[in-house]
Formats: sequence, structure tokens, C-alpha cells
Amino acid sequence: MDNKPKLSLETPSKDKPKDVYGVVYILFFLLGLVHILPWTFFVTAHDYWMHKFRNTSFEDIDSNHRTILQTEFSPSLTITLQLSTIAFLFLGLFFGHKYSIKLRLFGPLIIILTSFIFAAIFIHIDTDTWQEGFFALTMLIVAVINAMSSIFGMGAYSIISNFPPEYLGAYLNGGGMSTIFTACLQILSLAISISTESSALVYFWVANVTIAFTLFLMGVVTRHNRFYQFNMENYKQKKEKMLSFRQIVDIFKVIWPGAGITLFFLITNNTVHPALTSLVVSEGEGNGQWNDVYFVPVITFGLYAILDYVGRIISLQLKLNIKAEWFVGFAAVRVFIFIPLFMLCNAQPRNHLPVVFDHDYQFIIILIMYALTNGYLVNNAILVVQKLAPPEKLEDAYHVNMVVYGTLLGALSFISFISVDLI
Repeated sequence: MDNKPKLSLETPSKDKPKDVYGVVYILFFLLGLVHILPWTFFVTAHDYWMHKFRNTSFEDIDSNHRTILQTEFSPSLTITLQLSTIAFLFLGLFFGHKYSIKLRLFGPLIIILTSFIFAAIFIHIDTDTWQEGFFALTMLIVAVINAMSSIFGMGAYSIISNFPPEYLGAYLNGGGMSTIFTACLQILSLAISISTESSALVYFWVANVTIAFTLFLMGVVTRHNRFYQFNMENYKQKKEKMLSFRQIVDIFKVIWPGAGITLFFLITNNTVHPALTSLVVSEGEGNGQWNDVYFVPVITFGLYAILDYVGRIISLQLKLNIKAEWFVGFAAVRVFIFIPLFMLCNAQPRNHLPVVFDHDYQFIIILIMYALTNGYLVNNAILVVQKLAPPEKLEDAYHVNMVVYGTLLGALSFISFISVDLI
């Protein structure tokens, strides 16, 4: 018989188990990474998708011969991600309480892993003769992956609500690192001159290995780590029935600044990145590898990812003692600054607006300011929820915030199409 004394949250701090070697912290970082990783891999594999949906009458791919599928891929990806997000976040809010936390974490990751393997198979299949069908199939795979990612995210926040605040930081940092991770893989694949198909194969299999390792570590930690078990000791499926509409409204009244921040940064994001930024070409297009090969992956995705992550770090380290409403105002001001600036950059093709910022350095300066403030606001949209919600309601507050986020994603999904058409 195990005579080891049972720990509880009232256990004196000197007797509480420690996060030895930061294993649980690393797990939370990986959970944040694999939550965002599917989206970033699909977005960052820009050259692969441009190759798959190219005009096969031309040997080279350039901005003057983009097909409708190439032009509409990023907006279609965005709207597919958003619609699948909103649908399954609502399902998670209403029915998630009926399933164990382990099922909500392990199940979606296994399905995501399977979907990535399925997507990798098509790298070796010639889809030139059925591009429209492959386009639709790709969107279906994206919808499945993102639906599972939404369920997984709600499960992850259920766990996070039971841990010290710095573990939310680990999760958010993992999400920010995913964009750097994928951008570095893209640049590396270009540097060693492998084909677009081979680079996509690297993306998908690196994702598979990362997800598989996260599943393994999660299995070990949930079964054997005393620090994890201690913090989850008093966790119960508190929602024996789903939240009532009144409860949701009451929670929203408390955490509304998080939704306000989300509203305005999503308006900006859906208009700008990657719908417009992925279409920006170098002023020296056609004059060398930097202009034709490296500009988009290094600047549009690589530099953006690094600076977005820096903005996230700043949000965690810089504790400003100001009201949450000021963050909402800052996010609103960004809408009227960055959308016009990016629409006047050298995005191709264009039919209406003139190119005002035709130099690379102008686009880079605008992108730097945008990425830093974006990362800062993305994190603060969650951090203000943690700050405003009472501890006993924190899990529900995270879930309501995620549903609000998904609803806004769906409601604003059309913007990415409009922004492309307007230029």
C-alpha cells in the first residue's frame, strides 16, 4: 500500500513538489507550439502552394502570371481556418464538459498528426490536372486540423487555469515560437536549394515529429510528474452542465477588454497578414535570388515572426500599471495606421490603388512596427483575461474568451478577400 501523504493546494509551500528540470514548463511551451504550428506551417509553405496552384503554361512563377487560385489561396486559407474555429469552439463550450480533459488533449493531437501525414502524401502526387479539386481538398484538411486545434486549445486552457501565471507565459511563448520555427525551416530549405516539394515535405514531417514528441511528453507528465499531479489535484470537471447564457454574459462583462483587443487586432491581421504581405514583392524582382527567392520568406515571414515573438516577450516582461481599456484603444488606433500603409506597399497584382511605398526598406520599416505591436497585443488579449477574471472563474473565462475570439474570426473572415480585391 502507498503510504505517501496526499498533497493538496493547502500543503505548506516547503512540502509542495517542484517542477524538476522545468519539464512541465517545457510541456506547456510545446502545447502552445503545437496549437499554432499547423496554421503557421500551412501559411509559411508559401512557395509550395504557389507551385501547386501555378499557371502550368509558364515555366517560372512570378507575380505577373498568378492564377486565381494562387491569389485567393491566402484569403481562402484564412476564412477556412476561421469558420472551422468558430464552429468547434462553440461545440467545445457547449459539449466539452462531457469529455475528459485527457481526451480533449490527446484525441485532437492524434487527429492533427494523422491529417499532416495525409497532407504529406499529396506532396508526391501530381495535382496539375485537378488543381481546383486539390484546392478544395486542401481546405478540407485545413478545416479538420484547425477544428481539432480549437478543441485542443480549450483543453489546454483548462489545464493552464490550474497552474501559476508563468505557465500561461510558457504557453503563449510556444505559440509565438511556432512562426519563427516554420520561417527558419523555410529559409533553410531555400539556402540548401531543395525543391518546393522537398521543403514542404520537411515542414510536414517536422510537424509530425514535434506533435508526436509532445504527445509522448504529455503522456509521461500526466502519469508520472508529481508537480503536474499536485496542481491538478483539485481539478474537477466543474461544469456538470454547460454554462448558461447568463453566466456567459456575466463572464464577458468582466473580461470584455480582452475581446476588444482581439476585435481590433483581428481586423488588422485579417486585412494585412498574410493576405497582403504575402503578395508584396521586392522592388528588384527579377534581378537575383534575394529579390525572387528570399525576400518573401525572410522578410514577410521570418522577420515578422521574430519581431512578433519579441513583442510577445515584451508583453510578459513589461508590466504596465494601466487600465485594460487603454490596450483596447491602442489596438483600435493600429487599424487606421497599418491597413492603409500596407495597401500602398508593392503588393502584386493590383488593379486599383497606386503603389506609394515601392522601396523594400519602406515595407520593412512598416512590417517591423506592425509585427512588434501585433505580438504585444496578441499576448495582452489573454493576459488581461488572467488579470480580470477571479481565480475560481478563470477556466470559464479562458473558454468564453476563446469562443469570442472564434466568433470574431468568423465574422471578420471576409475582410481578407476585400483587401486583396481593393488593391
